[in-house]
Amino acid sequence: MAPDSRLDKPAWYVLNYIGGTIRNLAQKEVERFNSWNDTALELFAPTYVVREEKQGEIKFRTISLTFHYVFVKGTFAEVKRLCAQPNGFSFLIDHSSAERYAIIDDRQMVNFKNIARAYKNCLPYFPLDEIDLEDGDLVEVVKGDFPGLIGTFMPKAKSKTGNIVLNVYNKVGTIAFDVKATDVRVLEFSSHSTRANDQIDAFVPHLLNALRYFDRDEALPTALAAKLSVFCGRMDVAKLNNRKLDARLQVLLYAANHIIGNMPEAAKALAKYERVKDSVTNEWTKGVNNLILSVIAKDKDSLLSDYEKLKQLEPSSKAQQMVRTEYDYYLSPESSL
Repeated sequence: MAPDSRLDKPAWYVLNYIGGTIRNLAQKEVERFNSWNDTALELFAPTYVVREEKQGEIKFRTISLTFHYVFVKGTFAEVKRLCAQPNGFSFLIDHSSAERYAIIDDRQMVNFKNIARAYKNCLPYFPLDEIDLEDGDLVEVVKGDFPGLIGTFMPKAKSKTGNIVLNVYNKVGTIAFDVKATDVRVLEFSSHSTRANDQIDAFVPHLLNALRYFDRDEALPTALAAKLSVFCGRMDVAKLNNRKLDARLQVLLYAANHIIGNMPEAAKALAKYERVKDSVTNEWTKGVNNLILSVIAKDKDSLLSDYEKLKQLEPSSKAQQMVRTEYDYYLSPESSL
């Protein structure tokens, strides 16, 4: 039996769940239990998406990351009541622990959620209407008229999601294929991008959108996850000689990698940012950087302190007004910060 001290202290219990589609049915069962018992149990049932090819068609399938195990946070008494009902939940017995039931502490759960996000947002294949390829990207066609074709992407004028042109190199010579592709796999990003500043500016709204999902602890839509993943892959190889621009880039790479669960790359970007952050002098740029760092760290005090500084400034552009709007959001009751 769990010690009395645990009866009133919420903890993450590892449970078995045998009830069909893990995520949806388990969530409904927990919500139903909370409604009937006036409790606030929290469920974490990580999933990820795999692509399967059947009869020439690629389809998506959501499967559980942890097989039949799920995680429920609540007091021992509440979780015991949940498991006592005919709903598919049962305790996982930990024979190595004197407490008998398998429990994960909050710190371990945070780390595990990061790992789960990495699996959830691992998108090796991308629909062309969700990403921006550049001249020189090495790609493999996954779905379309020529699946399996590998070559260097060359953008076709006034076309993004229609036909693309690939240069394929072989022993005979160079052949250009006019390929109608829907999904591709990026094998290697071009290192000759000359649009770094434009790409950073264009990415900021997507990152701020993703931050809101992160703040609410919600899964990213596939299209948004694809944008973050491609940005991280492409810009990680970008060489910038401008320290101010590099500071902007590194804080974006840190946040994007953190949100999709790539913690080693996030740590690397944060270390680079720490080396160049003093080069940032523009107050609005500082405001964006500090907003991102505060939301990731869930540091509302720092966010409020930075907001007091920005309140002294008058927005003179749509981008600056967007920054002010994001501060207002995270300092409002809507945010969980």
